[in-house]
Amino acid sequence: MDLFKKHAKTLVLIIVLGLLLFYFRAWFHDFVMFFYLNPVIFQVAILTALIYYLVLKRIPSLNRKMEVRVNDGNIETIDTTTNTVLLPVLFVFLLILGLVFSNWFKNVHITENIEYSFRENLPESTENLRLMPYSVAQRYAKDSLQLSQYKLGTENIALVGDDMSWVFPLIPDGFIIQFLNKNKGVVYVNATEQSRNSENVWEDMEIGEGMYITDNLFWNIYRYRYFVTLDDPYYLVDDGEILTCLGAISYSYHMKYGILYAVPEFEGVFVVDTDGDIDLLSPEEALEHPVLSENRIFPERLARIYTQAYEFYLGIINKLFIHEDQIQIQDVSDVGPRVNRQPYLMDTDEGLKWFISAEPYGESHGIFKIFVIDAKTGEIEIFELPEDQILTGPVKSADYVRRSNPIVDWNRFGSVEPLPFIRDQRLYWKLTVIPADSAGIAYQAFVDAHTNDVYEFVEDEDVFAFLIGDIEIEEIETVAPTRESILDQLREKFREIEGLFEQLDL
Repeated sequence: MDLFKKHAKTLVLIIVLGLLLFYFRAWFHDFVMFFYLNPVIFQVAILTALIYYLVLKRIPSLNRKMEVRVNDGNIETIDTTTNTVLLPVLFVFLLILGLVFSNWFKNVHITENIEYSFRENLPESTENLRLMPYSVAQRYAKDSLQLSQYKLGTENIALVGDDMSWVFPLIPDGFIIQFLNKNKGVVYVNATEQSRNSENVWEDMEIGEGMYITDNLFWNIYRYRYFVTLDDPYYLVDDGEILTCLGAISYSYHMKYGILYAVPEFEGVFVVDTDGDIDLLSPEEALEHPVLSENRIFPERLARIYTQAYEFYLGIINKLFIHEDQIQIQDVSDVGPRVNRQPYLMDTDEGLKWFISAEPYGESHGIFKIFVIDAKTGEIEIFELPEDQILTGPVKSADYVRRSNPIVDWNRFGSVEPLPFIRDQRLYWKLTVIPADSAGIAYQAFVDAHTNDVYEFVEDEDVFAFLIGDIEIEEIETVAPTRESILDQLREKFREIEGLFEQLDL
């Protein structure tokens, strides 16, 4: 009893601290997940302790440290048996090795358990083609925003109605307002048009990104299910109802040569309605959901992870030294500070697909393989180009766009988002040429991956005529728009922006 009384305060303090940590566990999610996803850290800690106590501490020469002390004028030499340098060095060395090997084993495990099937041709593009890149959509959405207390949140692309659209949530703007206000709804911009177009759906959302503490989207999701990682949220609009959707990735543990590693797996989709009700749908349930069933389901992040793992398809030795059949994913930098990385979501005659183009290992920029991941089921297919075909990849396609139009000041303009476009089983890279401030779209450029010919279109109807085959390749003059035509396009965009300011003055 005396012992209990002596430590009662400490015990109560520990219980209170534990309850507080549990209540605020969402704040520490990233920190906790770092250790959850890297169990080798605990293995290294145990191994380091065993090596130290069973081996190193038994070697006198490694533990002897000479100290010289002056005692009443006499010099004394003392041997000590503590070592404060060797132990942390050993731990860091083993940790680096453990993290590297666990990452290698994880990728090998993925390639051994994920079926990469091969296809003979690519799915044909549909008229639901992405013409507007992210940076321009964001600019248009900002320019149309007339709320002083709100700003745009995380963008994402999805089907809204029947059109590919960029969707931005409206989140509170300001530290105090983030505690007081609810998310206002969403702004969506039709990605199949080049002109400025945006629509708002006003709806107060009980929980969402950008709000603080108990109203925060991630606070609530991590209290619902903790040991998962999430894709960026995307928003679907259904009869005025806004659904916040997030792909969920769970993990399973495996061991190889005594090293533990965590393997990502598709867990399902979180669906949050405007009232704040959360539901985690399994992949099978998501396919039956009335809104999700025709939309994207499989996480974008997982599509990238599974494709990147293909580097280890023939094993670790091949990845490090031989490089046979090895890929590398190259992302093309956007105009501005942000890079819209692969994969790209495309609407095809086989449904929504994530596309990732991969180059061969090394300095080559030719196209090597195209990974086509079903955006609903996650099925991964590879379109492998014959070795005798030399096709231009997305990185170099941007160079050919610049070369085809030397009158453009490429210090002020840039080409973004090289999307694979398939017409009559012929591969083109579609790039959008925009000014550096993303104030509009100058033109669309299609680069023939076989010949490097560049076909450029200013009007939407010309793009779609080319898409559906109403324009024959032989009929197209591969002449770039003039500087005057590009300036006319930009003037029109500026007039639209001026009109918005005039409306604000009213």
